Amino acid sequence: QNVQSQDSPTPSFSAPWFLYEIPDATPNKAEICAEEAPTHNPSATKIILPEQGPTSICIDFPPPFGWRYDKMIRGPCANTCCEGIPLAVQDKFSGVKYPEWYVPGTNAIFKAPFYFRGSLYDGDAKEACVIKADGSTVLVKGK
Repeated sequence: QNVQSQDSPTPSFSAPWFLYEIPDATPNKAEICAEEAPTHNPSATKIILPEQGPTSICIDFPPPFGWRYDKMIRGPCANTCCEGIPLAVQDKFSGVKYPEWYVPGTNAIFKAPFYFRGSLYDGDAKEACVIKADGSTVLVKGK
């Protein structure tokens, strides 16, 4: 079975963002984000957080909003990558269900989005075994 992408309940952001921690008491966080952006190579991809480390981001929303500092929480994780969920709307994602899956030849079973380590643009096909409700598995392949 071929899979091209997986839908996710978290919003897909097309706004550039980067991981960044600013102490809570610091004023003008949005201005700091705007100043720091050129040195952090903002990415306009879905927000994916590391399994360990910072969870706050700077994100540049389209006009008239601009740069904003936002606290995130880690959603489900796979292969050291976690779904980034905005703290302000975390309750909307509490009932989200993901299939159980694993990478062939490994022992780790995930209940999370399909996240793989590697280059975003490597073009290599990936494989995962999805565990169905009846306990059987199906091999899925995709890019």
